[in-house]
Amino acid sequence: MGTMHRMFTFNETDPAGPIAIPQSSHSWLAWQIADHWGNRRFPRPAPRAEVLAAVLLHDTGWTSFDRRPRLDEEGRPRTFDRMEVGPHLDIWSDSVARAAQVARYAGILVADHFHSLAGLKEADATGRGDEAATEQVHAFRSAMSEQSATWRQELAGDPRFQGRLDGPGLEVNRRILAACDMIAVHLCAGLEGRFAAHVLGADGKVEEIVATRPSATVVRLQPWPLVGDRLSIHCEGLRLPKSRFGDAAELADALDKAPRAGLRFTLARPSTVGKAAR
Repeated sequence: MGTMHRMFTFNETDPAGPIAIPQSSHSWLAWQIADHWGNRRFPRPAPRAEVLAAVLLHDTGWTSFDRRPRLDEEGRPRTFDRMEVGPHLDIWSDSVARAAQVARYAGILVADHFHSLAGLKEADATGRGDEAATEQVHAFRSAMSEQSATWRQELAGDPRFQGRLDGPGLEVNRRILAACDMIAVHLCAGLEGRFAAHVLGADGKVEEIVATRPSATVVRLQPWPLVGDRLSIHCEGLRLPKSRFGDAAELADALDKAPRAGLRFTLARPSTVGKAAR
């Protein structure tokens, strides 16, 4: 099973060697899914341009960090769950600001996305008894809520966003971003087994989309949320010579010299996955 690194998605399952996938490339993969999201059963993103921008830009705050990641105690690029709280929240905040520079509605979705993810981080810090971290994350979540509310108020008079600033219209888009992000992470990291995303159906009710992986490059989604019967998607990473490094300078040198590696995946309606795709 792959180990997920949030500054990189780090896939150690590829037989040709480990691949470090920058967050920008992971987001590009998520964008390809969002670009084909929606059918009679599941609403399409709307307003389309802003929702797709949110998916593409939601991790742009990691761009500088990706160039020179630090190592953890085992010599791997430092993982999401072992990164210091303060720098992590700063990167999330930067991602929100960058998305909002393109479109405030994209900023709303990214702010709400990280507000939700930070809830898990806050619960973890509370469970560990880390009062300082709990306070930091709580303050971050409050800031994200306030910023989202401000942008929603500013856009309230724009007819393009009518019905999309609260209620089911906003929740559809929030969940599309979360689902596409989740699927892309699992694909890039080579995570095995079933996982599920929860989105809104056309009837406004929450539906569970279950993903299964009959092979490393194929994912079946049930019920099927996309246009057509299957979707081929791709991204790029850096092929590293090994998974562990002696120090940050050695990792930086390996990243500078690493050749590009292309990754290709197929998302498919279960009934259409033939023998060639298994």
